Amino acid sequence: MALLHMSLVKLVRRPATWVVFAILAGLIVMVFLGLAASAGQMESMGDEFQIRLLLDFPTAYTMVVGVILGFGGLLAVAYGAAVIGADWAWGTIRSIVARGESRVRYTLITFLAITIVLGIGVLVTFVIGAVAAIIAAQIAGLGSAGATDPDTLATLPDLLARTWLGIAQQAAIGFAIAMLFRSQLAGIGAGLAFYFAEMFLFLVPMLRDVLVYFPFSVAGAVVPTTEDLGGGGFGNMTTLDSDTAVLWSIGYLVVALAIASIAAWRTQITQ
Repeated sequence: MALLHMSLVKLVRRPATWVVFAILAGLIVMVFLGLAASAGQMESMGDEFQIRLLLDFPTAYTMVVGVILGFGGLLAVAYGAAVIGADWAWGTIRSIVARGESRVRYTLITFLAITIVLGIGVLVTFVIGAVAAIIAAQIAGLGSAGATDPDTLATLPDLLARTWLGIAQQAAIGFAIAMLFRSQLAGIGAGLAFYFAEMFLFLVPMLRDVLVYFPFSVAGAVVPTTEDLGGGGFGNMTTLDSDTAVLWSIGYLVVALAIASIAAWRTQITQ
C-alpha cells in the first residue's frame, strides 16, 4: 500500500496529469458547443437532424464516452508511456531496484496507480461532458429532461466502467512500449504511430474484418455506441459487439502488462 500511495502522490504532482485531463475536458466542451452552434445553421435538414440526435439524451451520454474513448484514448497512450518512461529517465527504477523492491511488483503497482488516476479522470471528464451536453442541448433548443431519466441514469455505471477499461487498455499499450525500450519518446512515438496506422488502415475495406480485433478498434468498441454514433472510435466502420470487445480489451490489457513486467524483470540495471 505504501508503494501505491507513493505512486499516486507522484502522479498527482506531475504536470502531465493535469495537462492531459485539461486538454481532454477542453476538447469535449468544444465538441458539444460546436455541435450546438451548428444545429440551427445546417443547410441540409438531414445533417441538422443528425446533430440534434447527438445532442438528445440518452444519446448524448454515449457521445460523451465516445469522445473520451477517442481523444482520451490517444492521450492515455501518451500518458502511460510518459509516466513509466520518466521513471527510467529520472533513475527512479534504478533506485527502486537498489532498495530491493521487486521490479515486477513496481511495474504492476505503477500501472495500477495510472489506472486509478485515469478512472478519476474518466469520471470527472464525463461529468464535464454531461454538463456541456446539457448546455449544448439548451442552446440548440432541445430539452435535457432525458438526462435525469432513472432508466438512463441506471446505465451510467456500466457505461463508465466500460469506458475506464477502454482507456486503461490503451494506456497499457504506451506503458508497455515505453517499458520495453526504457524511453518516453519510444513509448509515445510508437504508441501514437500504431494508433494512427490502425485508424488509416481501416479505410481499406478488405482489412476491416481483421482490424476490428486490433487493440485501438477494440477499445473504441467496448461501449455500445454503434447504433447511436455509427460505430466505435473510427466513425462509420464495422466494430465488434461491445461485450466481445470487453473480453478482447481485457486480453490486450493483460498481454501489455505481461510484456511490461517481463521487460522490467529481464532488463539489466547497473547500480
